[in-house]
Amino acid sequence: MKFSCICFSVLWLVSASLLAAEKPRRIVSIGLCTDQLLLMLAEREQIASLSVWAKDENMSYMIDAVGNIPLNRSAVEEVIQFEPDLVVASEFVAWDTVKFLRQLGYPVKQMPVATSVDQIYEQLEMFGEWTGNQLRAQAAIAQMRSRLASIQKRYAERPTKSVIVYSPNGFTIGANTLEDDLFVQAGYRNLAAEMGIEGFQAISLEKLVASDPDVLQIDRSLSQQDSLATAYLGHPVLTRLIRQREYLDIPTRLRICAGPMIVDAIELMAERR
Repeated sequence: MKFSCICFSVLWLVSASLLAAEKPRRIVSIGLCTDQLLLMLAEREQIASLSVWAKDENMSYMIDAVGNIPLNRSAVEEVIQFEPDLVVASEFVAWDTVKFLRQLGYPVKQMPVATSVDQIYEQLEMFGEWTGNQLRAQAAIAQMRSRLASIQKRYAERPTKSVIVYSPNGFTIGANTLEDDLFVQAGYRNLAAEMGIEGFQAISLEKLVASDPDVLQIDRSLSQQDSLATAYLGHPVLTRLIRQREYLDIPTRLRICAGPMIVDAIELMAERR
């Protein structure tokens, strides 16, 4: 029995040593959402570089944690100078850079798009495995679950409200999106999903008015103020509708990426219900 315990201890120590040796030590992120996850889950000394978006005041939830970490503009030439042993990016970020880095033999991991809170949990686990920080990932998941349960209990007695998003060029957000799940988690009915819309789809102003939402969310955050797409949001009919409805404005930094920060967005929405 004693011999078995000794063998087990030796095997455990060997396994732990191997895991430590395999833990990436020069990780480069080339997109905002993986910037956030690195800053939340990785050890500081593991992070070789983040994208310039990590310091964007409107987009970055973790801007205060960036400090003096070097930044990159997602270009191949910039990334390789850090000699990364892992490059992380979201699925639709810097395609050409990802392609060339892989051709050059650099290990690149891409985070898929999350369409629900449950998928965020899965992604946190995945990112924890990629970076060798599984315990930190599990702690983040546990904290998210606890906070969400507390928020939903706190506002359970409030009535459900209907909501619809309207963005530049008349786009709304329907089912099978993270935004739709956030509305559900916060106690809202997403009218776009009830219309049978999936993903992102343009709807007319007439259809928007006919939907008769309790709450309207106008999303101007990612558009140029002088663009034709944004000017579309200044239509007199829409202006009148905004005056007649509750208006929901959730900071972009809380909802642009899938991660623990979305709990802050859910809490703000639930408070407004």
